[in-house]
Amino acid sequence: MHMISSFYTSLTYIISSKKYSRMKYVLLTLLCFFIFTTNSKAQEASVEKSVWGIQSGIYPLSVYNETRLINNIFLRSEIFLGFGWSGYSDNSYWEILPHLGAEPLWYYNIKRRATKKKQINNNSCNYLSILIGFQPGFGIKSNESEVFPIIYFVPNYGLKRNISKRLNFEAAFGVGYGWEFKNYTSNGTKYSDTKSGPVTNIRLAIGYLF
Repeated sequence: MHMISSFYTSLTYIISSKKYSRMKYVLLTLLCFFIFTTNSKAQEASVEKSVWGIQSGIYPLSVYNETRLINNIFLRSEIFLGFGWSGYSDNSYWEILPHLGAEPLWYYNIKRRATKKKQINNNSCNYLSILIGFQPGFGIKSNESEVFPIIYFVPNYGLKRNISKRLNFEAAFGVGYGWEFKNYTSNGTKYSDTKSGPVTNIRLAIGYLF
């Protein structure tokens, strides 16, 4: 009876060990699946590390790069042309001026768009940003027009949406503040003057991504 009991105990231990071993494999498989799924979702919900593109719209031409700094925060570096016109038919002024821009962007709704299975590739999301712009005080202009250096800061709300793999649409709007630094000569005397005031930024553009 003792031998039978010992054999039964040993057999029970072996069976339990096998069940435990199988359970370990099942748990390990589930853990690997969970890690893989979580990692895949994290990758799906991540914006691009770097994006190059050109745009045309309200601004005649823009060339830009967006580089990820941390998580969903990017730095947009941009060279774009601004167009201005004023006056009447017999006394009009026009300007095509280059601008330099540095713009930190926060893509705040990327996870929500990914959860809803919406496109997020090429940073197709909504964003908040602060545009730091500079116009160096030169460009193509009419003879009567005067151009002076300008610097401005504009908080923006914007969004991007994909049209195709390489084409996208972007819209943004913001109101900020800017300074114009005037240096001019009148009757042989040099003058310096700084004017400041509100600045509006409107971005409506179709873009091509490299």
